This record gives sequence, C-alpha cells and structure tokens, in this order.
Amino acid sequence: MTNLPMSAVAERIVAAWNSLATRYNPYAAIAVACALLAAPLIFFRGYNSDEGLAVTIARTAVEDGEWLVPHVFNMRWIERPTMLSWIIAAISEPFGGVSQITARLPIALFLLFGCVLIYRLLRKVAASVPAALFGVALFLACPLVIRSDVMITADLPLAVLLFFAFYLWWRANQDGSIRLGIGLGRWLVIGVVLAFAGLFKGPQPIAYFALGVGLYILGSRAWRQIPGLVLASAICVLPLAAWYAAIYAPGDAQTWGTFMRVHPAIIFSGPVVAFFRLLADTFPAALAAAAFLIARGFGAGKTSGLGEGRAGFVAALACYAFAAGVLILFWPGGSTPRYYFPMVPALCVFGGLGYDLLSARRPQIIAPLLLLTAGLLAYALIYAAASPFLPMLYAQARLDADRVIAQVQAAPATIYRTGDTALNLLPYVPGRILIATPEELALLTGPAWLVLPTEEADALVAKRGGKLHVVLLLGEDEQWRLLRLVQ
Repeated sequence: MTNLPMSAVAERIVAAWNSLATRYNPYAAIAVACALLAAPLIFFRGYNSDEGLAVTIARTAVEDGEWLVPHVFNMRWIERPTMLSWIIAAISEPFGGVSQITARLPIALFLLFGCVLIYRLLRKVAASVPAALFGVALFLACPLVIRSDVMITADLPLAVLLFFAFYLWWRANQDGSIRLGIGLGRWLVIGVVLAFAGLFKGPQPIAYFALGVGLYILGSRAWRQIPGLVLASAICVLPLAAWYAAIYAPGDAQTWGTFMRVHPAIIFSGPVVAFFRLLADTFPAALAAAAFLIARGFGAGKTSGLGEGRAGFVAALACYAFAAGVLILFWPGGSTPRYYFPMVPALCVFGGLGYDLLSARRPQIIAPLLLLTAGLLAYALIYAAASPFLPMLYAQARLDADRVIAQVQAAPATIYRTGDTALNLLPYVPGRILIATPEELALLTGPAWLVLPTEEADALVAKRGGKLHVVLLLGEDEQWRLLRLVQ
C-alpha cells in the first residue's frame, strides 16, 4: 500500500467530516449527540462536587416553602440568587419532591440550547453546515462542558443565557446597520434575558455582555445603541436589586462582598496559572479559535467568508468573549476556569469559522483538531455509557443514602448535621434534616440521627457516653459517621 502524504490524509479526514455532517438533519444530529452524552448521566450519575447545594435549596423551597430566601434545610443561605434551584423546585413540585432526574434535566436542556445557539449563529454568518456542526462539536468536547453537561451548578446555564443575549443583539444588527441602532422591543427582550441570567449567580457575570457589547458599540461609534444598552442593563438590574433588598438582613453585605470577590476569603490562581488552566479546560475550542484569529490576521479588516454586511461580527464576538475575560484574569484574588465559562460558546463559534477558512486551504491544521475533538467526544460518550455499570464510581452518594434511609426508616427521627457534612448524600434522604453546631449537638436530646465528620463524631461520642453510638461509616473515604442518639 502506497503511503499517503500527510496533506492527503488530512484532506481525507476533512472530506469524511464534510460527508458525515451533511448526511443527517443537523438539528436531529445535535439532539442525538446531546442525548447520548447527557441522558445516561441524568439517571445514573449521583450528586457530586457541590451539586447538593442547589438541590438542597430546591428541596427546602418545595418542602418548607422557602422560595424567596434560599435555605439549606434550616440555615439561611444568601450568597447570591438561586435561579437554578428555583427552576428545579418549580419542575419538581408537581411530582411531590426534588429527584435526581428533575434536578439534572434543566442542565441537559440548557446544554442542548447552547448547541443550537452555536449552530444557528454560525449559519447566520454564512458558515457551512460542516463548520457549524464543528462549532457544536467543539462545545460538546470542551473539558469544561464535559464536566458540566448535567452538573447541577449555575455555570453552564449562565453561559448559555449570556450567549443567547449576544445572539439576540447581533441578529438585530446582522444587516450591518450597527450605527442605526435596533428596536426597543429587541432591547427589552435582551434585558429580560440578562435579568434571568443575573438571577443565577448575581450581577458580576453580566459583565461579559455589558462590557463586551458596550466596548464594541463605543468602538464602532454606534451612539444610537447606547440608550438601548442602558435600558437592557436597567431591566437586568431591577429584579436583582429587588431580590437583594427583599432578603437583606444586617451582616449580609459582608457575605455578598465575599462571594463577589470584592474582599475574597479564598485566593485563587494568579494570571499566569489561571491562563494555562483556562487553555487546558477550553481545549480544543481555544486552539481552533486561535487558529482562526491568527489565520485571518485579526484586526486587519479581513471579512471574506463571513457574508455580506458582517464585517464587524468577529470584532463584536471578540469583545464579548475577551473584554470581561481579561478583567477577570487580572482581578485581585485570582480566578478559576469556571469564571470563564461564558467565553466558551464564543470560542466555539470562532472555531467553526476557522473550519470554513482553513479546511480547504490548510487541512493539515483542521484534521488534527477534528481528531482531537472526536477523541474527547469518544471519551465523554464512554464516560456516560459506563455510568449504569459502575455504581460505586458514579453514585457513591446515592448508595450511601440508601443505607442511611434503611436505618432511619427503622427508627424514625430528625437528622442533624454540622456545616456542609454529607452535602451530596443528604439530599437523597427524605425526612426532617437540620443543621446544628457541635455545641448544640452536645445538648441535644434523643431520639435523633446525626451525620458528622469523623473527628466531630468521636468527640461527641466521648462526651455523650452510651446514649450515642456509631451506626454506619459513610463517604468514599469513610470520612463521615451516621450516629444514633437514644433517649
């Protein structure tokens, strides 16, 4: 067999993707891909990381009616608005309670919506179907997204909503009339979308849209758009301000300042380390975006391949993706990769544009990106498909919860914990659960169940004598104890 030159191999890989991408309905392909990657995890992936926080807030809203002021069981939790928990609670209430399925389903739907937005935006700026689907594939293969495609945290929904606001704004300007402004109705809708996004994590992530679009409007001297941007910002701020005012209690400002990193309690990575961690967590989308921007000579005014009247699209998208990102990178107190989640869809759009620009001219650049993306998608698919068969790896919290439920059902009583002990385990356990301090537990009268870290459990057992005994060891490293306090 004759050895093919590398350029010929690359051309064949690109041709194979072109053939595959145009063989099926693109929306059906996106839906099937999202289902394969997310559906098994919706059913079989137990709560992990800090998912138990949003789930518990949703559960407390359904069971105790604590909708306006977020509560983690009996403890007030007011760091930020909790729109994700409210959505989960609203979906769960007709079913009588929060379940793993009702908690994960909204995240999976936002994943699908994000993919559709990337595809539609690329098609609207005259990208080919293979290029638009490549942008979607980059999104699904991004390590940040793989970790978050069903994770019950606000990062993915927030990123998708902010990108939706950008999509709505640019679609109104797509005829190239950026200086003519857009209609009042469109700005109202954008304001509502931004308000919805702000209620996920507070006001600071809205900077991706406000700074990015604002910078582009100023740079393009589109003065007529400034009143609309101000209006959308006001619509966004009103419900946020109303929520903060409605729940305020003395001392809350300190908590809000800590969460917003005004006076951070935890110092994260500095700019250099954060930058390289960001590259690793957005790879290969970041690499594809860089290839496009370099190949086009970004800033040189080249517009071929984007369609008539879309000369400013690359600049507008770059402002959206990078203006706030640079500010976050150098923010005092450092940053973590999830702070940059809103730039991921934009990177994927750049990658899709790069496909059209380079697939014919430089297939040796696109082919490795296709293979890398396919490899990451294969990993994500295998990870999801394995979830039903490895319960100890995927569902430790749920398995431990089943053991706790069996004990509590045999001797019903209130369950107590300290701090965030068993954060992902206790949301599975029905019944009354309260958070208490070690000092309060030392005076507690039985019967009661306690879930405590090992050190706290040992100290309390030493104090309470024969009335308190260990029933179960819990957690992956057996770091918690289930204790029974008798009368």
